[in-house]
Amino acid sequence: MEGVKRKEVVSYWQLFLLTIAQLGGASIIYLPGVFQAGKDVWISNLIASLMAYIVIFLHYLPMSLNPDSSMTSVINKYWGRCIGGIVNFYYFAFHFLLCCLILSDTYFFGKMTMPETPAYVFSVFLLVPIVYAIKQGIEVIARLLEIIIPFIFIMYILLFLLVIPQLEITKLLPVMGDGIMPVLEGALPNLNFPYAQILPIAFLYRTTTENKKRGSNFIKTSFLAILMATLLLTVRSLASAAAFDEETLVALTYPPFSTIRLLQVGDVIERLDSLMLATFYGTTFFKFLITFYIATEIISEYFKAGSPKEFALPLAVLIGVSMPFILPRLDLVLDTVIPYFWISLPLFVPVPLLLYLTILIKGGDS
Repeated sequence: MEGVKRKEVVSYWQLFLLTIAQLGGASIIYLPGVFQAGKDVWISNLIASLMAYIVIFLHYLPMSLNPDSSMTSVINKYWGRCIGGIVNFYYFAFHFLLCCLILSDTYFFGKMTMPETPAYVFSVFLLVPIVYAIKQGIEVIARLLEIIIPFIFIMYILLFLLVIPQLEITKLLPVMGDGIMPVLEGALPNLNFPYAQILPIAFLYRTTTENKKRGSNFIKTSFLAILMATLLLTVRSLASAAAFDEETLVALTYPPFSTIRLLQVGDVIERLDSLMLATFYGTTFFKFLITFYIATEIISEYFKAGSPKEFALPLAVLIGVSMPFILPRLDLVLDTVIPYFWISLPLFVPVPLLLYLTILIKGGDS
């Protein structure tokens, strides 16, 4: 019917790719937890991945009882405009700060790799296409990702296959030579970066294809994507640990990127780190895009004013202007990982669980 807004739908294959992209970005070139766990950081990565499953499942519970409503409207409906407004602002603040962190990755990494280029150029080149993409809607975003992510996936795998001759497996031994505690300490930064940052994916539940197995399909798809992303990130951890001695590994700012810079195929092909850069910037673009989309959706749903695309430009300007003030130095970006996790922890577990219990008591839509 004319005048009726068509619901945007994301297929489960697209959801799979969106989830992988959300766990990509800067996590491809950083190695969170390496300072604590050293060469055993790959084990820390595996342990921390449990956080992603928890975040998705606990948010699925209340969303599954109101499958056609956004998380924002569900919170308002059952907790009211006052308490619900506080909680929704909490969610918005999480996404806003995550957008700033993602933008800072391109900002500082760009300054490091291309120092002659003004840093704000990298921010502008990320924000402008982001605003345009948001105006096209989540369906178009998902279709674009469906085309690009497979190529990024192939490049990523190819790079780490080619670097194998430069690795020494003996550098991984002994496994957990200092016991379990350093590994658990190394898992803490990974809990937030990248695994708890999967939160925006949970907000996409209502956009998935409607059928009788909608809930189980959402969980299966997102869980399989988390497993795939975890394996891909473990590959970069193992490769980095096998490429450098432990002292060097801990001292590097971007160990996986430094690992790929060792790559040389014969006397002809070398400096393939540009492909690693393409992988980083490609997944960073989509991670920012997904997070930014949810931030705009929270605003539009809470105020019941228009659609996410109408808030894209002002929010992009606000993020672009505020990021250098919130995160003026690279060391601050790295230092925020653990505090950001503790501050956001209520959003990951207690809030969705309490919302689910509230809906069960008051009665949900399904």
